[in-house]
Amino acid sequence: MSLSSGFKLLVPCALALNFASACLPDLDSLSAEYSPTGGTSGNSNSNGGMGNTGNTNNGGSAPVVNACENGKKDSNESDVDCGGSSKCERCVAGYKCSANSDCDTDYCKTGSPSLCTAPSCGDKIQNGNETAKDCGGDECPACDLGKQCDKNSDCTDEYCLDNVCTDHCTSGVIEADETDTDCGGASTSCPSCGDGKDCLEADDCLSLVCSNQVCRAATCSDQTKNQDESDTDCGGSCSATKPCPVGAVCDSPDDCASWMCSAAGKCIADTIIVQPADILDDFEDGNVLLPNDPVLGGRVGQWYAFFDMSTTGTLTSQVVNIDRGASKKGFETAGKGFTIWGSGVGVDFAPNKGIYDASAYDRLTFWARATTPLTLTVVFPDVDTAPEGHLCTTCDHHYLFPQPLGTTWQRYTIAFSSLNLEGGTIPMPLGFKPEALISVQFRVAMGMTYDVFLDDIAFLPKPKP
Repeated sequence: MSLSSGFKLLVPCALALNFASACLPDLDSLSAEYSPTGGTSGNSNSNGGMGNTGNTNNGGSAPVVNACENGKKDSNESDVDCGGSSKCERCVAGYKCSANSDCDTDYCKTGSPSLCTAPSCGDKIQNGNETAKDCGGDECPACDLGKQCDKNSDCTDEYCLDNVCTDHCTSGVIEADETDTDCGGASTSCPSCGDGKDCLEADDCLSLVCSNQVCRAATCSDQTKNQDESDTDCGGSCSATKPCPVGAVCDSPDDCASWMCSAAGKCIADTIIVQPADILDDFEDGNVLLPNDPVLGGRVGQWYAFFDMSTTGTLTSQVVNIDRGASKKGFETAGKGFTIWGSGVGVDFAPNKGIYDASAYDRLTFWARATTPLTLTVVFPDVDTAPEGHLCTTCDHHYLFPQPLGTTWQRYTIAFSSLNLEGGTIPMPLGFKPEALISVQFRVAMGMTYDVFLDDIAFLPKPKP
């Protein structure tokens, strides 16, 4: 029995009609070639009894056609002669598809119908010669850090390491717009360059000083706000030699020549002018005696410590070196462990706690700071509250003012009119008597661990009428 396709069946086909499909040839499993018309490709001697429909040289048979070239869409193709599960070529742009694998562009754009579409840098898949999704290659933008790459130009950072876009600031060579190895560059994320490195502009340098295309070390006279300066060439580490003038930006009082920094962060003038005769002690002589060469304002005395009788209490007080502008020495007192009423330091103004006439004054001013914030109580014993006045029967409850201290040097001024009397003095005084002052004391309450620094303590005279 001769078939028009030119091959012989080796399986009997005299079966029921519903099994006839099992006898059809699998075109994909053969040569993908067939003849669409009748005729034989055999010769006159083929299989006895079978009719001869061709000639001896096969010249009368139909041409052999490739299934991928038959000009029609077969069931295993997504469009005519391409795509699908067939072995045919993948479909070009504009042909129908059902999956990216149908297309030689690797992109089947969903629609009605879905069509193979040329690669683009916004199709959200990696295709064309992209090295990662929608980036890299010859046409698309460079890829961000961490994306796949083939060469440096595939990466926004211009550094491809082991086929991954990597921070070029770690490459160990100068690239992108770095001005020196792994540093500098106006549009890169590299750190600024250190002293001696190449630069093109100030921002390339840590010091913000680029001179003759080399980063230079920062100084307090380079006309540039750098280092830790609070303003140009002043404040911060420059404060010792160049404190900031009034109006300059400050981060703390330490930055200012006046040692006064406003809440708005500007150096302000110290409006309090202290005359030499009104200074109680500036401690520049290095001792605990009130100035006596010459004696100022008739005051004679020395600094002393006082404290409750707690067995666990310790207290130290001494003149120490400080660095507060022109002031190089101050007074330090530190204590802890006092649990009854506290401790402190004070100074008398006359021998044997005699009376001192401070009626020409109406305020006390001083500079102070503490290592941790605390309240320093400023106490003014007078003839009515101190036992040495011989007027009180229950004494040592004095006029005082609780002054909060911060951790930076600040000037504090206490007006005599703001003093309050501690309860308990008997008989009850009628009011503070600056004309009968015994001493000035700085006291810390019980239970506190403290370290306080004092400097430039002075009386301020009453305003002239």
